[in-house]
Amino acid sequence: MLSENSEKIQLFKYLEGIFTELEQQKIALDKSAIVAFTDIKGNITYVNDKFCEISQYSREELLGQNHRIINSGYHEPKFFRNLWKTIARGNIWSDDIRNRAKDGSYYWVATTIVPYLDASGKPYQYVSIRFDITKQKNQELELVRRSKQLEDFCFIVSHNLRAPLSNLLLLTSMIQESDDSEEQKELIGRLVKPVHLLNETFNELVESLQIRQDTDIEKVNLSFKDCLENAMEALNVAVLYPDIEVHHDFNEVPDLKYPKKYLDSIFQNLLSNAIKYQSPKRKLQIRIKSYLREGSTWLEFADNGLGINMKVQGHKLFGLRKTFHDNPDAKGFGLFITKSQIEAVGGMIYAESTQGRGTTFFIKFNAK
Repeated sequence: MLSENSEKIQLFKYLEGIFTELEQQKIALDKSAIVAFTDIKGNITYVNDKFCEISQYSREELLGQNHRIINSGYHEPKFFRNLWKTIARGNIWSDDIRNRAKDGSYYWVATTIVPYLDASGKPYQYVSIRFDITKQKNQELELVRRSKQLEDFCFIVSHNLRAPLSNLLLLTSMIQESDDSEEQKELIGRLVKPVHLLNETFNELVESLQIRQDTDIEKVNLSFKDCLENAMEALNVAVLYPDIEVHHDFNEVPDLKYPKKYLDSIFQNLLSNAIKYQSPKRKLQIRIKSYLREGSTWLEFADNGLGINMKVQGHKLFGLRKTFHDNPDAKGFGLFITKSQIEAVGGMIYAESTQGRGTTFFIKFNAK
């Protein structure tokens, strides 16, 4: 009898030691990691304080929800299909995920999801253990972005300086070979245009490079309506183009924290672009609106102008010194610099266009 009681006491102490160790491990995990438990359907059954802190949702807001509540929209659907296929088979899944907090900001987490298996080997719940890697991931993405910018810039330099330099070399060679003073004077006169072009191109490239390097430029709160009015005043639209119709809707997102000189430049370049490439067959109409999509501010800038064939010319749209219609005022620099300014602050721009019907530019501003 005493032996039996002694064995029970030892077993109790052993189990108590295991539970104490498990509790200490849980405390250590909760202090260092972002932890959540879900049922087999993906509904959240437990979150620790760190999960609430980084997601900015309360525990009450999260319990019973699934992880779509923090889905940033960054990953393709197949990314999550692969995740679910893996853990549903009882296997551990691990990768980096970008999530969206309650305020719309983004954060990256290194994630490991472990299935809890029943006696038959089937999952009955999942635990996800995450670590905040936002700072490291942003540094990694910034490095990739800068590498791509450097690659693009090298291509732009080689492509846009080659033509005027080749022209200069040809003309100087012809001058050296000529014995006719009149012919030499004529050839020297022809040097002016390529020299001027080379100087313009060089200055444009320097400005572009300065934008790409100016990552710490000050951001201030700006009104979209004020920026539009400033652009219209700078281009003297009311006097020079009185028939143009400009409609705007900034009700959903009236303002934006952004570098002032960039946003003023973006509005002025897009407005100028629409004016230069308006259709002679109809009155120019420009429609501008701002809105929120997946936590980011978007600006849509549409016109009913000439448009372009995107299949043929779309890849050149934001290139330096790329023009698509015979307009003496077109230099092919506005859209190039606009794209540089937007990307320098972490945003993106793309366009949809139909030849003969018009063009719409879509700008996504960085959510930060």
